[in-house]
Amino acid sequence: MYALEAKHLFKSYRARGKEVTVLQDVSLKIGRGEMVAVMGPSGSGKTTLLHNLCGIDTPDSGEIIVNGRELASFSGEELAVFRRRQFGMVFQDFQLLESLSVEENILLPMILDRRSKEEQEQRLWKMLALTGIGELADRRITELSGGQKQRVAIARALIQEPCLIFADEPTGNLDADTAENILNCMAEMNQRTKTSMVIVTHDKYAASFCHRILRLEKGGVVG
Repeated sequence: MYALEAKHLFKSYRARGKEVTVLQDVSLKIGRGEMVAVMGPSGSGKTTLLHNLCGIDTPDSGEIIVNGRELASFSGEELAVFRRRQFGMVFQDFQLLESLSVEENILLPMILDRRSKEEQEQRLWKMLALTGIGELADRRITELSGGQKQRVAIARALIQEPCLIFADEPTGNLDADTAENILNCMAEMNQRTKTSMVIVTHDKYAASFCHRILRLEKGGVVG
């Protein structure tokens, strides 16, 4: 069984009164523990594909199967719980809550899931150690550098021990040296936790950290 399998995905939007096809018969498989880059020119559908795979958006047709469950089979509430427990998200702009501390940001998925304080504490220190930010636990988000913020986001994505991490241009707002550190961190997390990762990127160097590359062109997978 694959961590994720997508079959014949189609997605279109209306723009300026016209129907624009973004995804056209996209099929793919992500193995367990696999780190896969999704590349393609601007407008090729990379972010749309990511949003459909992780349940933020819904394809017009096709199937998305995660751990043997089709996403379309869930109710809205069931999908929200499934996503919170099985998916982790890492974004280019971090999407951290500045009103919360580093610790609180990382624990947020577990707090929403009403996990016990004991389990939260165990997972928190494990993630802080794995991502190398143990000394930052009490800091405010506004006190962190870009690289530190992205490590917090990675720790938050991993805190529920999900089966899949989805990352949308995770190094897009970082300088070259910091980006390399983050990519090394993600590759190490992939190796240690065996969590599958799907990374949308325009950067060939970032893609080189992945096991393989899927290329999107004109809404379809070409390689």
